[in-house]
Amino acid sequence: MASASVDPKYKEEIQHVDQWFCYLNEAERTAAIYSLLQHSSQVQIRFFITVLQQMNNKDPVDALLSPA
Repeated sequence: MASASVDPKYKEEIQHVDQWFCYLNEAERTAAIYSLLQHSSQVQIRFFITVLQQMNNKDPVDALLSPA
């Protein structure tokens, strides 16, 4: 991942994907993410699970919905 992030062509490609993704509606984004996850390795899946759990823990709505 570190070597890929240094490559200027890779950075440019990621920017294009990011711009395209921003134009999608929520359902289209969900479908795109699901489709991409189907190609993930077990290591990548574990990474995504960890990231999603961390994002969930930072969610201010989560604090409101949790029992006090």
